[in-house]
Amino acid sequence: MNIQDIQYFRKLYVLRNFSKVAKFYNVSQPAISNSIKRLEVLFDAKLMIRESSRKELLITPAGEQLFQHSIRIINEFETAKKEINRLNAKVFNLGLASVIENTYFYKIAERLNDKGLLNHIKIYESGSNSLRKSLQNGKIDVALIGSLNTEKLSEITQNDLIIQNFATSNFHIFLSKKHPLAQKRGIFFSELKNENFVLLNQNFVHLKVAQILSKANNFKLNVVLETNNVGFLMDMVSQNVGITILSEVAQNNHPGIVSIPLLDKIQPQLIASIAYRRNHYFTSEQNKLLNFIASELGTEVDL
Repeated sequence: MNIQDIQYFRKLYVLRNFSKVAKFYNVSQPAISNSIKRLEVLFDAKLMIRESSRKELLITPAGEQLFQHSIRIINEFETAKKEINRLNAKVFNLGLASVIENTYFYKIAERLNDKGLLNHIKIYESGSNSLRKSLQNGKIDVALIGSLNTEKLSEITQNDLIIQNFATSNFHIFLSKKHPLAQKRGIFFSELKNENFVLLNQNFVHLKVAQILSKANNFKLNVVLETNNVGFLMDMVSQNVGITILSEVAQNNHPGIVSIPLLDKIQPQLIASIAYRRNHYFTSEQNKLLNFIASELGTEVDL
């Protein structure tokens, strides 16, 4: 099967016009027609019917079925290209969730450097939710991510990814030393009903934590700012623009900020994990690197 045939078919499914598809790919119209014929021979089924009286292109049930599978076929093909290119370049793409990077990875970076492994790693920084998607589409090989103990990972994630946990932590409220609550030793989330929040955006699990706790305490969050930059977030907190919620192990190197533990009896916990695609092939060098990182984090990988 020619992957180009599937790509032509998908575009034809959307545009419903042979000449438009031919123009899009800068090929002749017969090239598109021949491509569809090859697929129909391969699957022994009619995929499309030209309704000449109404000048319409009708999709058959077989065509509808192939379109659903074509999404995954093309995604897997693109993922394979990315992964093979990285194998040839001997590059190990590692995704790091910001809070986990600052808490766990920096501790093992020196050891990786001592063993001559650090220069083989290309780091991608983002939120955990975003990194899961990058793993699934093959942009990265491995990621250190966070999830919540309240989350039920989707069936797709469970099937596509292997996720090994290595640490858990609670969440704290981070606020400016200028804030009236800064002297408290512990705080209930219900006490924050009238506060302004600055939060990490939907690429991170922290936004979900704030939403869970506000719902449990029957009030709506007053979010004045969302960002994907932890440093900028902490600057906003130090200036008393708002308060935020982060894992208790988040590195607080800002002299103008304090962190206060939450006292809620029932609250989410952050689970730190190492994750990779179930069907990803690791070279011996990558295998060595992955096992070293996992060992340093106190877990094992199932390769």
